This record gives sequence, C-alpha cells and structure tokens, in this order.
Amino acid sequence: MELDDPTLVFLLLTLGMVGVGVEAMTPGGIIPAVLGIIALVFGVIGLVNIGPTAIGIGLLLLAIVLFIAAVALRLYRPLSMLGVISLVASGIWMFDRQTDPTSIIAVTIGSVALGFFMLFVIERASRVKEAPVRYGPEDLVGMEGEVRVPLRPDGQVFVDGALWQARLADQDGRLGSGERITVTEVKGLTLMVSAKSASTEGDN
Repeated sequence: MELDDPTLVFLLLTLGMVGVGVEAMTPGGIIPAVLGIIALVFGVIGLVNIGPTAIGIGLLLLAIVLFIAAVALRLYRPLSMLGVISLVASGIWMFDRQTDPTSIIAVTIGSVALGFFMLFVIERASRVKEAPVRYGPEDLVGMEGEVRVPLRPDGQVFVDGALWQARLADQDGRLGSGERITVTEVKGLTLMVSAKSASTEGDN
C-alpha cells in the first residue's frame, strides 16, 4: 500500500501521536489508542514512501519534547503553544517543498486543531491528578446505603454513589437486596454495616 499525499501523511502522523498521547494522559480509553495506532502506522508507511527531510523530523521531535515538558514542568500553556508552533513548522517542512510540498493551509489548520486538543487533554488530566482527595473510605462511617448483593454476611452495598464490598457486623444476620443499611466501620476496603433501624427510618 502506498500513501503519496504529503499533507495526508503528515496529518496521519500528527493524529496518531495525539491518539497515543491522549491514551498516555488518560489511560483506559480504547478508541483514542486504537485510532491513534492505526493512524500512526499509516503515517509511518507514507513517511517511508515519500522520504522526510531532516528539519521536518527534527521539528516534529521538538514538538513532542515540548508537549512532554509541558506536563513534566507544569508549564502547560506556554510550552504547549511552542509545541503547536513547532508542529506547524514540522508539517510545512516535513518533505521537500520542491518535489513533495504539503498544503500549508491544511497543515496549519490540522496541526493547530490537534495541538490545542492535546493542550485541552493535558490541562484536564493534570487538574484531575492534582485535585485533592475529598475524603477517604473511613468518612463513609455513618452513611446510609442499599444492599445490592445479599449480605450473608458478606455481599455488596451501594453507598455514596459507589458499590462496596460489605460485611454485616452481626455475623449471624442476613439482609436481602434492596434493604437499607448503615455503615458502622471500615476495614480496609470492606464496609462493616448494620441494618437500618426502624426508628431511624421513621425519623426520615
């Protein structure tokens, strides 16, 4: 298979690197990673077919380094902006402009769009990672929830928007799905619970 359109080849390379970068920043997303790898493979095939210039490869590597440095040094916008500029320049001079010129307009628009999308992902992921943990499991003590997997005495309960492994404080007790519970203690990641008393339900 031959890819001989310089502009398409460069955009495929850029799209591929952005897809891999998004996966690296926010692991677990299957679609960006798969699309990124596919685009990168086709981009590399086209790169080999046409033959890049040294300055184009150098500017592309500089753009990658700048995006990585933006994350490592927490200088998200300044270094990412420089990364976008380097990416645009890389696209313009990736191939010999006399024999295999890229479309300056297409390369600029594509590089800026993908570069700013990468900046958005970097900033979003960094804010999530730097956000303080609001509370630990121990703060669930006293909260109420609902049995999802019958407690005999072990099972699962739904408390504070999440499923938790749970165990009845009364080892001889049994609670079915849908019954209400109160968290009395936290042992590791297992919640010790007891049945919600009738008097408490009456108060609510």
